[in-house]
Amino acid sequence: MKTYEACNNPFDTIMVDVTHRCNMECANCYLPNRDIPDMDINKFYETISKLPKRTFVRLIGAEPTMREDIFDIIRTVKKLGHHVSLTTNGLKLAHEPYVKRLKDAGLRLVLLSMNGADDNTIYKVIDEGNWATAKVRALENLLKHNMIINTGTIVAKGVNENVIQKQVNLFVEKAKLYNYKTKITPILRFRSVGALGRYMENTSMTYDELIQLASKQLGVSISHIESNDVKANIDVKNNTFGYIFPIQTEVGEVFIRLVDWDADEYGVPDPDSNSRGRITQDFKIAPFFDHVKENEFGY
Repeated sequence: MKTYEACNNPFDTIMVDVTHRCNMECANCYLPNRDIPDMDINKFYETISKLPKRTFVRLIGAEPTMREDIFDIIRTVKKLGHHVSLTTNGLKLAHEPYVKRLKDAGLRLVLLSMNGADDNTIYKVIDEGNWATAKVRALENLLKHNMIINTGTIVAKGVNENVIQKQVNLFVEKAKLYNYKTKITPILRFRSVGALGRYMENTSMTYDELIQLASKQLGVSISHIESNDVKANIDVKNNTFGYIFPIQTEVGEVFIRLVDWDADEYGVPDPDSNSRGRITQDFKIAPFFDHVKENEFGY
């Protein structure tokens, strides 16, 4: 696996594991090691300051909001000239003042994990807790503050196969309630269970099965999903990992993204990606999933 010095970074998006701590213990987690110290933030700043062009920096974890300095991190990434997003389970975002602090720090784009929509029977199985209230409140707070929203949902065979329509309905209901308007169209993401890290066995579905499920629940043709016409209308140079297609709702257009987690012979989804990098233990940059697999249950 090839790694790059920051000054030679070829990736449009860089994933940054700012912490391996988490306030949840989900049944599916491709980064399940909790014993690794938090990333040295000064070395992180030094690394991204060397990037040769403006880059999408995705703050991930485990759970990045476990860092009390997350607001300073967001400010500094933006000060250094990069785009910044936050991938989160949303528990802390269930408190509206916390979302306001994130926005005041300069955050605009949030990817919120919602594996059960508003259904605790799903969260109990997939995320091992009654998280529905907190997840919905987090979504509501993001809508209230007009943030750019992506949701992320794992679809597990035999567990929550009806969640695609459920999540769309929930998003539309809440967006309508809060009169949500943004210039950037929201994206609702769905993927199957990946055999990486800690995962629920015998619950994965193929990408073709996920496409068929989405087609049936959303009432759109498979040809509409596979046409991928939406790529001409939004910046997807860092989003080639599956299909993105529009649906029309009561609150206007929403994009559905079906993420292809079918792995290669080595168990790597999206292998040797030229779009997603990851800051490594020694502060170089490697293809994201290749590095995750090579360090499975480690960094």
